[in-house]
Amino acid sequence: MMISNKDRIISKMRILQFLLAMNCCLALAGSVLKSFIPLELRWTLVGVFFVVSLIILKKITNLKVFQFENSGFIFSIKYYHPSKKGIVFPLVEYPVNKLRSLKMERSMFADIIVIEVDLKEKEMPFKIKIKVSDISDSDYRKMVNSFSQK
Repeated sequence: MMISNKDRIISKMRILQFLLAMNCCLALAGSVLKSFIPLELRWTLVGVFFVVSLIILKKITNLKVFQFENSGFIFSIKYYHPSKKGIVFPLVEYPVNKLRSLKMERSMFADIIVIEVDLKEKEMPFKIKIKVSDISDSDYRKMVNSFSQK
């Protein structure tokens, strides 16, 4: 079973790229037509365009594709930027029988998937926290149900 948010993240990235291009076009149009803009507003508008561009660029760089795969014996999670080319290696790869729990913690700013895995050396489980976005409740239920099916 494979679950991914790649389509949603790529569409979100395209929207952000379009907004960045529109912001740059507006800034360019403002510099060409600066004679029509009052002098006291020019630096304010430059600052606004700059801040908006920085926010959009930060959002683009923070986008990550979350890909979960459970083969029945081993589960793996890949976590990468949507513009990454080439081979993507798993961030997490463990046997299914070592999994203790899989939880999703939702907050206003981010959703975090917490995975607890048993290790031979320790009695305490090893916790892995992964910040994800655009994972629906049904996708989370599919992930949890993939561990109970055998």
